[in-house]
Order: sequence, then structure tokens, then C-alpha cells
Amino acid sequence: MAGRGNFSCSKMSWNVLVAVVLTALSFLPSCRPVPVSVKKGRSSFTIGNCVWVVDRPCPDSDIRFYLFTRSNPDDRQYIHIDETWEQSNLSSSYFNPSHPVKVIIHGYNADMFLTPLINMKGEYLSRANYNLFYVDWSDLAHGPCYPSAVHNTRHVGKCIGQLVQRIIDAGTDNIHLVGFSLGAQVTNYVSTTVRPFRLKRITGLDPAMPLFITAAPDDKLDPTDAEFVDVIHTNALVQGKIERCGHVDFYVNGGILQPGCWGSGQNPMACSHHRAPDYYAESIRSLTGFWGWSCQSYVYYLLGFCPQNNAQVIAGEDCPTGTEGMFMITTNPASPFAIGRWAGFSIPQKKDAILNKHGLNRDPFISDIDQWGKLDSSFNNVDHFPTPYSQDPNHQGSQGGEDDEWPYFNHVGTSDLTKEHIRKILEQDKSRYSGDALPVVKSTLATTILPAVAPPSDNDIDDAFYLQDLRRRLQQKEASVMQRYTMPMFNAH
Repeated sequence: MAGRGNFSCSKMSWNVLVAVVLTALSFLPSCRPVPVSVKKGRSSFTIGNCVWVVDRPCPDSDIRFYLFTRSNPDDRQYIHIDETWEQSNLSSSYFNPSHPVKVIIHGYNADMFLTPLINMKGEYLSRANYNLFYVDWSDLAHGPCYPSAVHNTRHVGKCIGQLVQRIIDAGTDNIHLVGFSLGAQVTNYVSTTVRPFRLKRITGLDPAMPLFITAAPDDKLDPTDAEFVDVIHTNALVQGKIERCGHVDFYVNGGILQPGCWGSGQNPMACSHHRAPDYYAESIRSLTGFWGWSCQSYVYYLLGFCPQNNAQVIAGEDCPTGTEGMFMITTNPASPFAIGRWAGFSIPQKKDAILNKHGLNRDPFISDIDQWGKLDSSFNNVDHFPTPYSQDPNHQGSQGGEDDEWPYFNHVGTSDLTKEHIRKILEQDKSRYSGDALPVVKSTLATTILPAVAPPSDNDIDDAFYLQDLRRRLQQKEASVMQRYTMPMFNAH
């Protein structure tokens, strides 16, 4: 009797609670009543247009899977996944277990047809044979229902986990999950569902931040979710996370705001967020590559302690498995975004006129904490490495170096030097060294400079002779400057 009494009391309490909520909503003075419906078996309930999944089984008609391969590059094939291989239709589909598997998961208020995600299909199928599974869970993630979408990620991950189990049943474990925004957080629940099996790789594209800041490890993407987790950050602290989420995290253009996102009246935050899948799609077949240089932490980056260095790793599809750490990437403001590897000089970029117009050519965080630019390497006119005397000290043109452009005298290039410029340079050197030849610096570079030549016999200035002599002396200066940068502090990676 006691048990029955408790059950009746519990049931009565639930009915009373629902009645009170509905009554309270109906009497709100400034709001119309919000319809609330509870499906049979309380598998889910709906508040307004927002669906909250409580206890649904998989498969779920609100979570659909579609397959693209080279046999059906344009016509998606519906894939039914059930509790067993026999109940599923993988065996009668275009699925080929000998080809790598990519599972692509969209985020909040989107679907599988999000432009950069569909662009990945073309890039992958142009590169090689793949099984591309697209997950469409848009019915459980539409706006303005972000809280319910976050709540539903656990259920979505469980159903995708069922797909992964059937793929494993086919005899392959070469499975790579690619999740964008809230879809990146879904991958965590896929991982927890298929345990003790461990996924080969997860790629998180600007993993969603709202409601995941204080989440436990089993409720958010982290390095334990796969053998290799790589993450690209493009809109941190707004829609994406600032904290590291993987074995390797790439922060593109500072990771918060992306160049090129301030024109045509577009939302710069949404644009920056969507750049993550844009960059990744380009990386699939890019010959240039998105190369990032190492940085110890984001705080170090904010303090200006992460200059470009030679400890570089490529991001995106070809990111080497086993890479660990944090890396900074710079891109162009428009496609093609990749600018390649840094090779000892400032990476050339296309200028973003709109960004510069608004004074946003620097990272917003840097601008806030360093409004005078003291953390910039150009503060107080300090020249960039390697030297103020040349653009490329080792450059030798097809004419034995005759086509170089060496800015030296009042920013005049050597190809534009006149006799008068040369006279002034020689007079300066004569007064400085009392007519003696410039001292030769003992260094590896000094041994490669042009040899000294005898002066012409006549008293007139010979252009060719003095240009050659000028180059020799400039290279000596070059060797002197380069010698200063051989100290360990300049070579630390």
C-alpha cells in the first residue's frame, strides 16, 4: 500500500506541476500562452517550437544519415541504421568498407546543406575514394532553440554512435568524425557511446562555447574522445571556445575575428564562426596549406610572446596524427585563404581594406591591452628580422644578383641609384672610416660575399663598378647584422 501511495503521489505531483506551469504561462500579461506537448511515453516534449528529447530510442526519424561516394557524388543515398547489421541497409548501399569513412556533423540552426560542409564533399571526392556520411539532425537543432539543441546533443551522439557501430561491423575502423560548432560537441557523445572502441580521429571546427564552459570532460570535446583530436578555432569567446579542446589546437588569425568578415553588411561574428569549415574544406586539396607556428599558450600570444617560428605544423585534413600543442595560423582575407609556410620572413598577406578601415588590423584583445602598440615588433621603428638592409640577403637573380633590389640609401633601391647617390654614400663611408676599406665581418655569410675589385683607372665614376662594390659592402653589413641574430634567444622555437 505504501508503494502504491507513493506512486499515486508522484503521479499527482507531476500532473499538478504541469497544470501549474500551463496556468502560469496563460496568465503572463506580456506573452501569449506557449504550447507545451508531451509525447506518448514521455520520449520528448515540446515547448513552443523547441523539442526536448527525454528518452528516445535509436534509430530516430529526426536524425537522418546520407551517403555520398564517387558512385553517387550528387545524389545522396539515405542510409537506415538500426540495432543490427541485418536490420540496416549499409550492405545494399554504395558503402565500401575498403575506403576511409568521414562522418560530417552540422551545428545549431543549420543542416547538412550548409555551404562549406557541402564544399567538403566535392573536395574529398576529387581527392580520393571516400565514404562520406552526412548527419542531418536539423529538426532537433533549429533556432531559436539553442538550449534544447544543446540538451539534444547527447541523444544525437548516441544515434551517430549506432552508425559507427554498424560501420565497424562492416570490418573497418578507419573512421573520422568532422563536427562544426555544436556538431563538434556532438562528437564527444559519439565517442562515449562506442566505448571501449576508440575512434581514430575527431576534427572539431570551432566547437560551440555557450553552455559548455563548465561542462565535464564527458560532456564536451576533449583529447580523450579519439586517438587524435585536432581543433580549429575561429570565433573564440563568442560562438566558439577559447580553451584548448584537442591534442592540437589551431587558432586562426588570433582565433576570434577573421579578416575579410567586415564587408557587404554581413555579421562579422557569424562569418568568423563559419570560416572554420571554410578553411577546412580548402585544406582538403590545398597545395599551399594552412601552416601554423607553435605557441606555448593563448596568454603568451596575447602578451606578444609567440612570434612566427620554424616549429610549424599543417592544419586541416593533412594535419599529422600525433601532433600536440597550440599553433597560430595567418590567412588571407578571401579565398584562397591558405598562404603556406613561414620561411624566415613576414608572411605576405592580401590587405583587408575594410578591416583596416575600422582599425581592426590587430587582434581585438591585443588592441584592448596594448592600445599604443608596444607589443608590436615595429614599435619605435624596430625593423623586422632578419635585417634592415635587405629584403632577401641570399637572393641571387638570373644575372648573378644584378636584379636584386637592395633598399639602402634613404630607401632608394640599388637599381634606382644615381651617380649622385653613389658619391654621397662614398663620402659618408670615407669620413666614417678615414678612407679605409670597410672591415670584413667574420661569419659564414662574409665568406660568400663578392670579392673586392680594383677601381677604374679614370677619375669618373663607373656605374657598374661602384654598384658591384656597393653590393659587396652591403653584404658585409648584412653579415654583421645576421651575426647578431645567432644568439640562442633568436633561434628558440
